[in-house]
Amino acid sequence: MNEYGTSINETAVHYNLPSDSTSLNWANRFKEGGLDALKPEKKGCLSMKKDIKKSPANGFQEAFLAELEYLRAENAYLKKLNA
Repeated sequence: MNEYGTSINETAVHYNLPSDSTSLNWANRFKEGGLDALKPEKKGCLSMKKDIKKSPANGFQEAFLAELEYLRAENAYLKKLNA
């Protein structure tokens, strides 16, 4: 948009964006923080294994991991049975 002087609507159409608000948000983020502001942000929760390893209750952790292993084996068995 800056280089070619195109409007927000023209840019959205050119890049096949579902909404022109996407290009508007990108333009505002670029004005405020430069290229670093356009880098993707990490989203979501930490993985379950990392959370469990941080847990101080080792007995709970071992029981939980054993049950998790059992349930995964059960799911694998049922998938093979259905196939």
